[in-house]
Amino acid sequence: MPVISVGGPEENGVDPVVIRKIRQRDLGPLPRERSKGGLCCGGCGNPVIGRAVHTTDASWHPGCLKCTTCGQLLLDFAVCEYEGRPYCSLDYYENFAPRCHHCQTAIADPNYVTLKDEQLGERTYHEQHFFCAECGDPFLPPSSQPRSFSGDGTFEADEGIQFIVHNFHAYCEKCHVRLRMPKCKKCKKSLRTDDDQLEFLGQKYCPDCFVCKGCEGPFVNGQLFVRDDKPFCRRCYDIIIKSEL
Repeated sequence: MPVISVGGPEENGVDPVVIRKIRQRDLGPLPRERSKGGLCCGGCGNPVIGRAVHTTDASWHPGCLKCTTCGQLLLDFAVCEYEGRPYCSLDYYENFAPRCHHCQTAIADPNYVTLKDEQLGERTYHEQHFFCAECGDPFLPPSSQPRSFSGDGTFEADEGIQFIVHNFHAYCEKCHVRLRMPKCKKCKKSLRTDDDQLEFLGQKYCPDCFVCKGCEGPFVNGQLFVRDDKPFCRRCYDIIIKSEL
C-alpha cells in the first residue's frame, strides 16, 4: 500500500492559516508507545494483535486506519501522512498542498512553478496555469521537476523560452516590452534595452526618427540647433533666424 509522507509547513509551502484550522480540532496525541510488548493502534490506542497496517509513524488495526478529516477507511487507498496522522489524498491536498494562484485549487502534481519575492512572499502555479499576465500565452512545457524563480528580472525557461517577472507577475517578452519599455517620441515604437536609441530633452527616439523638425532630414555631422525645444538642422535653423530679422 503506497504511503506519501511529508514534512512540516515550512518545507512544503503549506499555508499556516490552513494548518491552524486543522489543529483547532484538538486531535490529541498520537498513540505510539508499546503495550505489553506489542504496538498500540494509532487510531484507538489499544494493542495491535494479529493483522496490522503500518505507516511511517504508527501501526493500525485495519479498521482504524481512517482519514483524520473525513473518516474514510484507508485500507485500500493511498495514505497521505501529516504530523503522523493519516489523510485520504483528497483531504491532504485540500488542507496542506500549495494552491495555484490562478485557479485557487490545490496542486496535486509534484511539478509546479513557484514565484518568490522577498517582500510579497511566494506564489505557486500549476504548470499549465503559469502564463503571461497580459496576453495569456503559456511559457513552460511540462517538466519532470518543480521550478522556482525569485525576484524581478528576465528568466530563461526550457527550450530557450524567456519570460520577465515584474512586480510578482510574469510577462512574455513581447508584452513586457510593449507595456514597460520607453517608446520612441515620434513613431511610438517600444524601444528594447539593447535597441539603438537617441535621447533629446528627456525623450527617446529611434535613430531614424530623430530628424530635423523643419525638413525631416538627418543632421549633417551631428550638428543640430534647438528652437522652442525642437531640433533643427543648420539650414532650417538659419532660415528661421533670417525670417525673424
